[in-house]
Amino acid sequence: MKALYIHKNTRLALLCSLILCLTQACVIQRIDHMPYQQTDYYRHTLQTLKNVPPVKSTAEALRVGWAKVNITPPVGTPLAGYGKRKGLRYTEVHDSVWVRTFVFENGQAEVAVVTLDMLIAPMTVAAALEKEYQALGLRPEQVYLTATHTHTSFGGWGQKLAGWLMAGKRDKKLVQETTARIVQSIVAARQQSQPARLGYGIAYAPHLVRNRLTGSASGRDTTVRFLKIEQKSGKTAVLTTFAAHPTILPSMARALSRDYPGELVDQLEQQVDLAAFAAGAVGSQGVVAPYGDTYESTAAVGQQLAQAVLQRLPEVKTHDTVTIGFGRVDLRLPAPQWRINTTHRFAPFLFHALFGRYPAFVSSLQLGSTILVGVPADYSSELLPPLEKQAAQQGQQVVVTGFNGGYIGYVTPDEHYKLKKYETRSMNFYGPQTGSYLTEVILQVIQQYQK
Repeated sequence: MKALYIHKNTRLALLCSLILCLTQACVIQRIDHMPYQQTDYYRHTLQTLKNVPPVKSTAEALRVGWAKVNITPPVGTPLAGYGKRKGLRYTEVHDSVWVRTFVFENGQAEVAVVTLDMLIAPMTVAAALEKEYQALGLRPEQVYLTATHTHTSFGGWGQKLAGWLMAGKRDKKLVQETTARIVQSIVAARQQSQPARLGYGIAYAPHLVRNRLTGSASGRDTTVRFLKIEQKSGKTAVLTTFAAHPTILPSMARALSRDYPGELVDQLEQQVDLAAFAAGAVGSQGVVAPYGDTYESTAAVGQQLAQAVLQRLPEVKTHDTVTIGFGRVDLRLPAPQWRINTTHRFAPFLFHALFGRYPAFVSSLQLGSTILVGVPADYSSELLPPLEKQAAQQGQQVVVTGFNGGYIGYVTPDEHYKLKKYETRSMNFYGPQTGSYLTEVILQVIQQYQK
């Protein structure tokens, strides 16, 4: 009997071990290193690019309007930006948050650029907007969404566990109200439309940005890029981008704030009629805060960036004959590869259970000689050189902005994949070749806007 008893326990142990092994096999998988050029998702995206080229038109009748609408929710709304907050709600408003919108049209084509004082253009808001465009006479590809990427703006739009931790649980009413105010800003910008001229300028702020991934001085984007818009009435507006993370303020501070982009636009608006900011290729870039995690630092960084822009603004030449183009390509992706360690990942179903499933796309916009490319990611500035080279060969400039209504994590150079860093380990969602893949797609998009 004793031998039989031991035998039964051995079988039970073997059965438990087998179940554990099968469970691990389902949940844990090896990282896939198949070259992306050999995959179906790559071929499908390239075919989509060929089948759906951007719409372009040139005319001597440029008109531009702009508007801003307050989108500040009530005190008690969750903050968005850090998972460790776990839906922490703010108790005061240090500065209000806004949607700023530009509408460009030349009699043949019309586009809207929408910038939000938010962490990202949330997927839930983007989906709600898709239902509103037809009533505005617009298609989704005509609306270019982006955000300042401040980590101290409001949440209340997250879905699934990861979204709840990062931005608080979705508040359906808040999503609807934010959507309605974005629509209001588009309508108001149209109403303010006037004959206008457009120009592109750059400034530099190397002392305000660092490469937080590698510490490399050369792996930084120190350029402040901006569009200057002059209406016939004499009014002027500026759309500015910079590629340093707006993460100056303490992660657990319970105040709503626009971080340094808020100070930047406030300073600019002392000289121009409207200023807006969009986060650039922030994926590996941190901001240099001269006074630590304080409002003194947000003020100093914003003021110095504004000064850099204002010094260059008078010399920027503007034009009234402007090509307007727009496009959007669905970005097919590999199965998620959310990593456990250097060799293994969690199974895709577990990633989707925690993060959800959302559309991903690359949006693009041509305004004169400037090509704006919107990506659903924290895209690294280290990936910009080939994009800028391609645009320069075409006699154009490229400006990359993030957070366009989707989100696929951090996108960094493939050679950094092995680094045990937050950007490359916790926030790399789609594997070791995401940087090369997305960069090639953007290159193809830029080429479609050749003169």
